[in-house]
Amino acid sequence: MDHRETKIFSDPCDSPNKGLLGCPLFHSIPVLFPMKILFSNYCRFGILLVAMTLASSCTKIGNYAQKRADRAAYGNIAWSQRNALGETAPFTINQEETERIRALFEYDAQREEAELLSLSDTLAIAMANSRSYQTRKESLFIEALNLTEVQKDFNVNYSGSAYARSSSTSFKDGTTETFGDNGVNSGFDLGVSKLLATGARVSMGFSQDALRFFTNPDASSANNALSFSIVQPLLNGFGPLVTKEPLRQAERNMVYAVRDFKRYQQNFVIDITSQYYSTLRSFDQLANERKNYESSIANREQSESYAKAGRIAAFEAAQARQSELNAADRWTVSQADYQTTLDDFRFTLGLPIELNVEPDPQELRNLEQRGLVEVDIALDAAVVSAASNRLDLVSQREQVEDKVRKLEIQRRDFLPNLDVAYNVEKEFDSASGADVSQNLSVGLDLPFEWTEKRNRYRIAQITLDRERRTLEEDESDVQRSVRDLWRKLERNRSVYKNRLLSVKLAKRRVENTTLLLKQGKALTRDLLDAQDDLLSSENEATLSLVDYTINRLRFWDAIERFEIDPKGMWYEKMDGNSGTAVAAP
Repeated sequence: MDHRETKIFSDPCDSPNKGLLGCPLFHSIPVLFPMKILFSNYCRFGILLVAMTLASSCTKIGNYAQKRADRAAYGNIAWSQRNALGETAPFTINQEETERIRALFEYDAQREEAELLSLSDTLAIAMANSRSYQTRKESLFIEALNLTEVQKDFNVNYSGSAYARSSSTSFKDGTTETFGDNGVNSGFDLGVSKLLATGARVSMGFSQDALRFFTNPDASSANNALSFSIVQPLLNGFGPLVTKEPLRQAERNMVYAVRDFKRYQQNFVIDITSQYYSTLRSFDQLANERKNYESSIANREQSESYAKAGRIAAFEAAQARQSELNAADRWTVSQADYQTTLDDFRFTLGLPIELNVEPDPQELRNLEQRGLVEVDIALDAAVVSAASNRLDLVSQREQVEDKVRKLEIQRRDFLPNLDVAYNVEKEFDSASGADVSQNLSVGLDLPFEWTEKRNRYRIAQITLDRERRTLEEDESDVQRSVRDLWRKLERNRSVYKNRLLSVKLAKRRVENTTLLLKQGKALTRDLLDAQDDLLSSENEATLSLVDYTINRLRFWDAIERFEIDPKGMWYEKMDGNSGTAVAAP
């Protein structure tokens, strides 16, 4: 009987039946080659499945993080609006409205008939679709997100970590020593901390050797412990004035940002309105130039017929011809200017440049029918209103308070650091019970080196003085702006009334000169001059009316009596005592 030793190969690579390249048997035998391909495909499928699972998890985590961030940021914005403005207003950075508005416009560059936009539609489109407006909203949103990071430091903060490690030592004699159970250690740490208003930092922690707890719970371990600690400053850093300053300042900065955004909204609406009416004014000027060109053609034809009949000199017919050419040039220039103005208008609204949309000329006629809307406040009262109610001035006064507070904080920074700390730790041992260790300490740090503190204190003093000077300067500048706008309104009002009268006189002059020219009692030059004066008076009348309207809006904005709704339409508070809002236009 053969008693040769039989060896069982647990590792295919240890088998004597290796291939030529040292691979296991199934790598060399062609019959088993499909098994290798099948095994490779399974690996690829497994890797792909893991990758898809991770990608899906990342997407879900990203969506969850976005929702949490949005909720926190919008909450901060609403809180800041209540503190800054006394009420909340709709706010979102989502562009669903933008996509809806863009879907309303069917892009067709060959469309002959332009789609006319009313002023209200234009303002709604601008606030939902303007790139610059969207960027400004996102800046406010980011400011709200940054506030959440500061708020986190003053909330109850939780922490957790886990670890697993393997360690061993090989000696020269060939033996190996492992550390931990079977050479593996694993565990976790949990912690919670809170910064109190007094400046105290309170923290609790728990650590557990997880592997030993489950595999050998009777073994002692110094890593299984529960700890509690508190550190309380008694001099420097004591009290809510110092402790809560980062959170206080971050929240106040958020309030300032909301006020700045409110001012930006109001100026944005005025700028869009100004561009809207400026585009209409350019259209009106184009219409006047076209009308003047048609009149110059009729004058030239009439002058040529008069010259042939010998009723006027030939050079007068040449003057009429020259006037026609000049009118044609002005009309051509006006057409180009109007198209450029339209491109700027569409660009500002965030619409495709080729989109055939234009302001509705009826809005300009409505403005002419309303005429000059008078203001109901005296200059002195307007200056007082601006000084008291301007949101930017309110923010600057509060920023002076910030600098006063920071100066006091820097003054307290000269105090020595006197801290008392208490720590207690309980270590669990299943064999001998629990060991409790306590530690109470008092530390004193004397600030002999004052260079940095001294400099910060002096800088805080200078910063406060600067802030006060800036406030005084800005208050004077606001008063100057209100007075300047008041004078502009007076000038626009006077010019508009004069231009209306000038238009009437110019029309009468054209009619009379045309009649005198037929009778041979006037020169062609007289008629041409009368027509030029009529054109100039019509253009200047429209310009002065638009300027008066925009300056009136800027005047209300300057004294903080200009309100807008979520879609951008404005409200002029015409009754300062009762606060009644009158929509315009």
